[in-house]
Amino acid sequence: MFALAEPASSPNPNVMISILGLVAIIVIAIQVYKSASSTDRNPVGWTALALMIGIGIQFVLPVMIGLGYGIYLAATDSLADLQNTNFGWMSVIGVASIVLSIVGMWLVAKHVSKVKDDVESEPVPPPPPSFSSGQ
Repeated sequence: MFALAEPASSPNPNVMISILGLVAIIVIAIQVYKSASSTDRNPVGWTALALMIGIGIQFVLPVMIGLGYGIYLAATDSLADLQNTNFGWMSVIGVASIVLSIVGMWLVAKHVSKVKDDVESEPVPPPPPSFSSGQ
């Protein structure tokens, strides 16, 4: 009558790391927006830059590397090796891309959080002494 629930399998560590990477993109993008608006910079532009760095490095770069690797395997007729290939390298590339995206976004956030130096004019030198002939 009632089916027993199957035991929950442990989550894939790569999925968990990807979720942490997504959370990092969101948190850092919000922080960049707040920092940029408080330091009189363009908040939308800097946030867009941080998002492009985060998404580009974290998602686009591994896909491009995977496509390049697939094209290489197809060009060398070693598709049979694809089944025997250790996909651990793809996991390493995925984790490295997440780390690189966080580092890149952190560098943007660090740059945006710097307060712009006010261009202060140098102090005006005192007027030259007047030499009067009456002394």
